[in-house]
Amino acid sequence: MIGVLRILAVTAAMASAGCGVFGTRDPEPPITGGGTYLQPDTPEQVVENLQSAVEELNTLNYRRSFSDDFEFTPTSTAEANNPIFSGWSTTNEEQYFTAVASAAQFSVGHELTLDNSSAVPVSERMSVVDTGYSLTINHNRPDIPTSFTGQLRWEIEQGTDGLWRLARWTDRELGSEPTWSDLKAEFVD
Repeated sequence: MIGVLRILAVTAAMASAGCGVFGTRDPEPPITGGGTYLQPDTPEQVVENLQSAVEELNTLNYRRSFSDDFEFTPTSTAEANNPIFSGWSTTNEEQYFTAVASAAQFSVGHELTLDNSSAVPVSERMSVVDTGYSLTINHNRPDIPTSFTGQLRWEIEQGTDGLWRLARWTDRELGSEPTWSDLKAEFVD
């Protein structure tokens, strides 16, 4: 009987303190990344996922598009000016995109446009996209451009799970305009 009285006393004290033991609470946000993401059953879906991730600044979906052993080759100018590209990995790619997404989170109009971006099969488990690009990221750092152009080569491979991911990326300059490599160099830690 004393135990029941103690439980009632504790419950009454908590209720009068306003902690809402029996009240509902606001739901927590979902753990999923959200955004537009297609299961990458084809190389073309990897390209679509990357374009959507850039437009939405979705870091989770951006990362999901890369293989674990991803390799990046910057433009020759960016490589000569930035030693950070030596040994660039999936981790560096994720750090760069997280930083740029943070700097652009309150703006809109981010876009990745590819010219003739069809994936060309080179083997049963690899396709290549070789195309010109135009990238716009409206970030908040006035000392860095927001538009980038160049030529990219994406080697997209099918993993043992049957899904496709970006395995190798080569960036090339088209004239003297800033390239995606230049953007990466500015935003990687």
